[in-house]
Amino acid sequence: SLSDIVSGAEAPTFRPCYPRWMPRGRRSFAPALAIAAWLLAGPGAPAIAPGEGFEAGMRLTEALQNLQQLGLKLVFSSAVVRPEMTVRARPASTDPRTILEELLAPHGLTVVEGPGGVLIVVARGGPAVPPTATAAIHGTVRSRHALAPLPGVSIQIPDRGVDARTDESGRFAIEGLAPGTFSVEARRPGFVIERREAVTLAPGATADVSFLLQPAPLTREEVVVHPSRIALIEEQPAAPFSLDREQISSLPHLGADVFRALSLLPGITSNDITAQFHVRGGRRDEVRVVLDGQELYDAYHLKEFDNALAVVAASNLANVDLSTGAFPSSYGDRMGGILDLSTITPSRPRRLRVSLSVLNAELEGSGVSGDRVSWLLSARRGNTDLAGRVFGSEDPSFWDLFGKLDYRATERQSFRLNVLHSSDELDFVEDSNGEITRFDTDYGSSYAWLTHGAVASDRLFVDTALSAARVDRNRRGGEDEEEKEVEVRDERDLQVTGLQQSWSFQADERHSLKAGVEARRFQADYDYESSRVFRSPLTALRSDPESGDFAFRDRLTDDYLGTFLSDRITASPALTLEVGLRFDRHTLTDDSVWSPRANLAWKLGGASVLRVGWGWYSQSQRAYELAVEDADTSLHPAERAEHWVVGFEHLFDANGSSPLAAVRAEVYRRRVSDPRPRYENRLEPFEPLPEGAFDRYRIEPDRAVARGIEIFLRGRAGSRLEWWANYGYASTEDEIAGEKVPRQIEQRSTVNVDVNCDLGRRWSANLAWRFHSGWRITPVSLAEEDGELVPVAGRSNSDHLPEYHRLDLRVSRRWPIKAGSLTVFADVQNLYNRGNVAGYDLEIDEEARQIVANPEPWPGIFGSAGISLEF
Repeated sequence: SLSDIVSGAEAPTFRPCYPRWMPRGRRSFAPALAIAAWLLAGPGAPAIAPGEGFEAGMRLTEALQNLQQLGLKLVFSSAVVRPEMTVRARPASTDPRTILEELLAPHGLTVVEGPGGVLIVVARGGPAVPPTATAAIHGTVRSRHALAPLPGVSIQIPDRGVDARTDESGRFAIEGLAPGTFSVEARRPGFVIERREAVTLAPGATADVSFLLQPAPLTREEVVVHPSRIALIEEQPAAPFSLDREQISSLPHLGADVFRALSLLPGITSNDITAQFHVRGGRRDEVRVVLDGQELYDAYHLKEFDNALAVVAASNLANVDLSTGAFPSSYGDRMGGILDLSTITPSRPRRLRVSLSVLNAELEGSGVSGDRVSWLLSARRGNTDLAGRVFGSEDPSFWDLFGKLDYRATERQSFRLNVLHSSDELDFVEDSNGEITRFDTDYGSSYAWLTHGAVASDRLFVDTALSAARVDRNRRGGEDEEEKEVEVRDERDLQVTGLQQSWSFQADERHSLKAGVEARRFQADYDYESSRVFRSPLTALRSDPESGDFAFRDRLTDDYLGTFLSDRITASPALTLEVGLRFDRHTLTDDSVWSPRANLAWKLGGASVLRVGWGWYSQSQRAYELAVEDADTSLHPAERAEHWVVGFEHLFDANGSSPLAAVRAEVYRRRVSDPRPRYENRLEPFEPLPEGAFDRYRIEPDRAVARGIEIFLRGRAGSRLEWWANYGYASTEDEIAGEKVPRQIEQRSTVNVDVNCDLGRRWSANLAWRFHSGWRITPVSLAEEDGELVPVAGRSNSDHLPEYHRLDLRVSRRWPIKAGSLTVFADVQNLYNRGNVAGYDLEIDEEARQIVANPEPWPGIFGSAGISLEF
């Protein structure tokens, strides 16, 4: 509850707009659509095929658990349903209640009805178990980081009004409970609330329920104090605008990439190709991506296709938090937003998942060994070569590997080792009517970081991390065309070593202190050269340089130091404040920046909260961020941004079952002083070789201002349909030579709607609709100079593309199988095949003495499908 929280047609001349493994214009993916049609036809089938999911020889307990998933209110005890009991024969019935009787009869078992219609398994003809017989819950509570026992933890069963405490060894026992199914919570000041759903107790049984609590004092409270935060994946979502794993996985998103679902959220701007995104009008590089505490300097695959997929598999993630403004002082050196990713903590001895889709194949395993060791290993390989054979001749390949090993050294200390590696390759040559297009690229990134967590006392937690990263870029390209010749050789290497430490201290009931220090060394090597020859009059639209050669070779080293201190103050039961101060130092650009920040949350009654956030944020130009492809080798001072955010949230229904369950509204303003120059294409969204674009130009703003309002609604319609929607009105402007110029990605009005329907019988369908105002473009006209027709750019970004909208669909079905589950899904992007315009390809009609702008579409309808087996 909120009170807990406060506590188109194909255009052959436009290859760069999208990869050939995606459809363009009105091309569709027939196999995936056929699967989608098959899935959609499923709900009309019987609830269960005779005996489906109940094979002879499987354990009886697993069969009964499958019936629980089908909706039976069923409880049983291991004293009655013994572990060695198995299903004697495949049931002939399709009705769950009759299947239950067929499963139990060979073992001399039956059911009696208890309170609330609960079915209790008992022995037939034996001593009856009274429905009122009491049960018990026993368990332990430990720190998630050091696995140390935690005394004084409150164990609550809200539905029963039960509240018990753990002893000095972290153990608890709750006796005398009535049978049934309910939720159990573990709470302790300075720790994240943990919840176990659907704990089922049979009469006379004892259930073991154990908890691992997150000891970092500020983790959960950041949901309260800091506005502009949405949790996309939560193991136990608590906030009205948090989405759990099932809800986020049900969203339509190509390649099972959670990054691609972010554009449904308020304040986020993206296009149909990329997994990368803008936050509230800022550049893409203003977003910091963090995985288990480690910043990712290169988080995307398929760079020639506008960073189409993320290097982090969504199946590995336990929590995904997105902050779009006024984030805490613990985050530095990026001024736009924070995407904080946390991977799952294995809880079973062994788990294996195999998945295959149109775009990738994945193998994932995890497990727990004894009381000290847990591990997670995941590997993916891209299947875009398969899609390339369907849609075109460009066959990019990629793969990534992620591993995590947790080791509990003592009762109060633990170590965690993480590794992440990704690799991309593209070797492509096309000869069309004498025009040759070539790409030959290799990209690789590797990360390794070792984290030590220590519970120094019941009030102090210390986290230390040592990291090393390497990012390699090897890009070679061509484009020998009639109107231009471009040759590029681009080799870059980045090495980063880092050491960071943070302290979380619960000073008393009113003060939670957090401090930290971070040191990093960036070393970037550049070896770049290009040769450009332009013969088209459209070259007049470019910034300098035009034709000619350019080369740059150098090694840049930047030593970075960041430190912060924050104090969270509980001024009263209704008012919580946080004040923080951050200092960032960069030797490469000689920047020393102080960044004060403040946030508050004011509880208004039992169902509303007002949040206010303010702060200064800085962003350096790092050693690897020179725009050498645009012949710019200048280093610029750190940019500074001031954030103001005011948000109001009201919870209409704590259970989330009413038509309108919750509403959130935010007003924000972000002012950037001394923004560094950037390079954009005037008419086309991106180019694999940006240095060869006719419409490439340089933007040098003096300052920039982004402001807007965002409204987020969430609710339900009946027991099977849930929905959420958001609306945003935004203005993002650069001030250039005293003139206010809207940014190219400005979306004045944005509407996103998502509807998720539980179709029953383990089917689900999700529809996601996006709408936004057309992006800005610069108009181009013709002028005559010395008898020649020359294109002339009009006022920057004074025109706009047509309005954008599309509808996406995802349908899935899950089958419980022995010791696991099987899931099949189908996605259809742009379901009604909207021809959204991505940009324009210009031609000069000399006879008509006019310029012709040919619309270039984003991909039309596109389907993908996949299957996942977990056991």
